[in-house]
Amino acid sequence: MKKYILLGLILSLSVHAEKKTEPVVSHQNILVTAQEIRYFENEPRYGAYISTSNCSFEVLINDIPVIKHIDSSGSGLAGSYFPLNEWITKKGNQKISIKMTPGFNQEKNTLHTELAPNSELQIKIVKSVFNKTGGSEEDEVRKYSTSKKKQVNDDRFEDTFTFFADVPYHIETLDNAEFLLTDDKDKLQLLEQQVLAKYDKVRDIYMKGSWSALAAIYYNREKRVAKQLSLLPDEIKSRWNNDYVFRTNTDITFFDLKPIEDYKMTFYADGKIVCLQQINNEKSSLWGGFKRKGKDNITTTYITLYLYRPKGTKDLEVY
Repeated sequence: MKKYILLGLILSLSVHAEKKTEPVVSHQNILVTAQEIRYFENEPRYGAYISTSNCSFEVLINDIPVIKHIDSSGSGLAGSYFPLNEWITKKGNQKISIKMTPGFNQEKNTLHTELAPNSELQIKIVKSVFNKTGGSEEDEVRKYSTSKKKQVNDDRFEDTFTFFADVPYHIETLDNAEFLLTDDKDKLQLLEQQVLAKYDKVRDIYMKGSWSALAAIYYNREKRVAKQLSLLPDEIKSRWNNDYVFRTNTDITFFDLKPIEDYKMTFYADGKIVCLQQINNEKSSLWGGFKRKGKDNITTTYITLYLYRPKGTKDLEVY
C-alpha cells in the first residue's frame, strides 16, 4: 500500500499578530507537519483535454469558473491539458458548464460578433492514477463536443454535462457556507460593502503588509488545496514560496495593485461564493502589474479572490 500524508500545511501560527484579530504565519518557521490521512493504492487525478475551433470559451465545475480562454489569434487549442482536482470537493457526479462565444476575426483583428458554422469545443475528461512503479495510467472518463448541439449565428452557446469523480477526500467548506445571493436589495447592498472592504483589505496587505499577514488570509485555502492535490511537504513549501512572494521576492523590482473600482458583484457556487469583477472584461477587480529585475515591461496580473461566509459567522473568508 502506498502511504499518503496530508500536507496538513500546518504552518506554525504565531501567537503574536499585526492586528489583534488575526494570527500571523511565521515565514521563518514554516513547519509542514505531515499527518497521516489515509492509505491509498492509487491517488486519482482528473484533468481535461480541450480542443477548439474558431471560438472563445469558459468552463465551470460545480458553478465555479475554472478555465477561461479568449481566442486571440484564430488558431484554437489542440488538446491543451487542464488539471481539475482543485475544483472537485467530493466523490460523485461533477457538473461541467460550458459557455462558448465567438472566435477571432483575423481580417478585422477583433472577435467575431457571432459563432461561425465551424465554431466548436471538444472536451475529454481523463482520470490518471500513479502506479507502484512511479508511472501513471490515464483513462478516459467522458467525452463532450458542441458540434451537434450549437446553434449557428448566435453570439453565445451554453450547455452542461456531468462526469463521475472517485476522489478519496470530502471538502466541506461550501457545505457549511451560507447562501449569499438574495433578492433582498438591502442585504445585497450590505454584502457589497463587506465584499469591497475585504478586497480593499487584501489589496492593502499586498501593497503594505507583510508576508505573514498575507499568508494568514490564505491559510485555509492552501490547506484545502493541499488536501485536494495530495501535496507533499516540499510541494506545500513551494506553493507558499512561489505564490505569495510579491512582498519578499527581491527579483521583483516593481509591484502595484489598482484601486478597486468599476466593478460588478458576481456569484458562483450556486450563490455561496461572491467576487468582484471588472465590468469591461469580467476579470478580477484585484489586479495590477509587476516588473522583474532586468525587464523593461510590466506584466499585468489578476489575482482571483473568491469569498464565502461560514454558517454562523459574520466575516467573509477566502475560498
